[in-house]
Amino acid sequence: MQAEPLVSIVIPLYGRPQFLEELMGSVLSQRYPHIEIILVDDNGAGTEMQLETRDLVNEFCMGNVCYVVNESNVGVSATRNNGVKFSKGAYVTFLDDDDVYYINKVSFQLEEMVQRGLDISVCSFDRFDSDGFLVNRSAIQPKLESIQDFFFGESSIHAPTIMIKRDFFLAIGGFNESLAYREDRMLIARAMSYGAIIGSIQKPLFKYRVHSGYRLSKKRFSREEVNSIDEIAIEEEKKLRDMLAPEDRKELDFIRAYKKINAYYKNGCDIPFGLATHVVSYSVRNGKAKSAVRSVLRYMKSKLKS
Repeated sequence: MQAEPLVSIVIPLYGRPQFLEELMGSVLSQRYPHIEIILVDDNGAGTEMQLETRDLVNEFCMGNVCYVVNESNVGVSATRNNGVKFSKGAYVTFLDDDDVYYINKVSFQLEEMVQRGLDISVCSFDRFDSDGFLVNRSAIQPKLESIQDFFFGESSIHAPTIMIKRDFFLAIGGFNESLAYREDRMLIARAMSYGAIIGSIQKPLFKYRVHSGYRLSKKRFSREEVNSIDEIAIEEEKKLRDMLAPEDRKELDFIRAYKKINAYYKNGCDIPFGLATHVVSYSVRNGKAKSAVRSVLRYMKSKLKS
């Protein structure tokens, strides 16, 4: 790269100070030198957890590290947005407070963005457990260049996978603060509707922690909350869906219905009979036997729990 732009790393903090030292070690050891680190504490000003986090953060608050405290708990989307507002970099990337960057995360992703003229880059990642051991297979991102890639590809989009031009992030409104989850994927949907040039990286650039504890936005959601989030996501994706061919729209509607069954199931909600029937019927007609079986099993289990 001829120029060396500043890259801002925005890190929301909430309830897990035990990971702070490992997290900070991974960002402070980045090979790319022109970075700033924006730590945004969402525990709520003056709470016991915020004060504990502050005491741990103080060790790192010097030079290119900035610590910001939200007055109250506002959620992960608003917290990331606040961090971007405080940032000064030409590019912004993210890290959750229980994940870890590889040493070349910023340098590799930035080089890809500059060389390919991207507005957004989405990288791959490895999964690891609380003991530091890699688990399962790596999440390798497929190409993400078209609407079909977005809706029908096997992309796994989380906030730390994303690097984005700061001005573009602000222009499209940042993360949707009404979403308690799926906010990262919806950011990409909105970016695509604005004509963003997006590229994916098949190389894993960070480690995504898989553990029994909660993530920043992980909790049990009611059926009403699942429905509300689904409605917001549908609205975010509406412009892209309208660009699809009729048969692709039918496939997308099936995928949405299938994912809604999964969301109900994971949150312990009762699965509506009509939704399960629709998914099973479409699956059978289109040779999707596994989807049909899973939907039937999850419907039956939801009834046994209720």
